[in-house]
Amino acid sequence: NSWMQVPLGHEIVDGKIVPADWMQIVLGPVQMVRWPHMLLAAFLTSAMCVAATGAWYTLRNVHRDEGRVMLHWGLGLVALLIPVQLFFGHLTGLYVLQHQPAKFAAIEARWKNEQPASEVLIAWPDEGNERNLFAITVPRLGSMIASGNWTSAEVGLESFPKEDRPPVLIPFFGFRIMVGMGLVMLAVSWFGNFLRWRGQLESKRWFLWCTYLSFPTGFIAVLSGWYTAEVGRQPWVVYGLLRTRDAVTPSLTTGDVAFSLAGYVLVYAVVYSFGLYYIYSLLRDGPSPETQPVSLDSATGSRPLAFAGDAATATGRLGRQEP
Repeated sequence: NSWMQVPLGHEIVDGKIVPADWMQIVLGPVQMVRWPHMLLAAFLTSAMCVAATGAWYTLRNVHRDEGRVMLHWGLGLVALLIPVQLFFGHLTGLYVLQHQPAKFAAIEARWKNEQPASEVLIAWPDEGNERNLFAITVPRLGSMIASGNWTSAEVGLESFPKEDRPPVLIPFFGFRIMVGMGLVMLAVSWFGNFLRWRGQLESKRWFLWCTYLSFPTGFIAVLSGWYTAEVGRQPWVVYGLLRTRDAVTPSLTTGDVAFSLAGYVLVYAVVYSFGLYYIYSLLRDGPSPETQPVSLDSATGSRPLAFAGDAATATGRLGRQEP
């Protein structure tokens, strides 16, 4: 996907894209930014779910010890990783600015070239009239974010032909939702660790509810980030090389696409339904109780593997037997 976003290490031979440098294709500079950005997103999503589960157990007054560990470790990991994620997110934005300026302009909902450029915090992009409705902006901040300079000139969508512009609405809101979820995780994790330092984490029920209700933030951030990346890449499949309309198989019919899509929807609905039910069952039941020791008398000649459990018992790993 990183190569499709910023194609490197290839050459065009007789109208075909041919690999020329696999290191550039697989381990190019863009990949080295986007890969840790996605990896950190996965860790943060998981850690937030762990913390939310611990908060849920604490609120219900069940599995108190396990819930405490989950709450502390989950919030601790999020607090540690979220600043690193913000750094790699900024690096990702810089690669977009350098290699995909039209996408960057769409994310910013910047229609005109500006110097200095304002940062649009929230607005309703009006693509038909190429303007923003109800915009709240911060003067000069757009230049500072993009170039590290309060007075730099930034490119607007007017600099690109209309056929090369991505849609604006989805990248604009997708990016802000992603950043917003990241800031929620930052606030919850840092304040949670402050309460932990004060020895008040488990006693603040309102904060436990906030932590519990924050469990989907990572998922929302990941999905909105991918929507921003993929919709913002349009109208290209391989940026600057292959347009989406040219990548469609000519022989496909509407029926073929509808049948394939329906199949995917059905399979994913079944798989995710069972998966979500199984995960919910695990969370509802809580951590498994400690394995009970097996009596040495239970081992017989017909059950030689029973000694495996007995050996663990004898060494104290599962428990201590009375003689």
